[in-house]
Amino acid sequence: MSNQDWVSSATMAQALGIHPQTLRKLRRHPISLFREGRDYRWAGISTSSPLQWHIHKTNETFTKSRRMPADEIETYSKGRK
Repeated sequence: MSNQDWVSSATMAQALGIHPQTLRKLRRHPISLFREGRDYRWAGISTSSPLQWHIHKTNETFTKSRRMPADEIETYSKGRK
């Protein structure tokens, strides 16, 4: 894995076609499809460090994941009130 494979949350969300808040909410979900060390890592050693996402592993995990009921996850889609 090269450092070029690791991207910001905003870049990862854009690659997946979802909102960055949706990506973060999916990571925090009690039954998260993403796993630390495989799909994401922390960019520093403090608890306030930003996340970095492995572009290929996260895309694969997201693509192969089982879908959650719509009422369990907010999509933050445009035009929604």
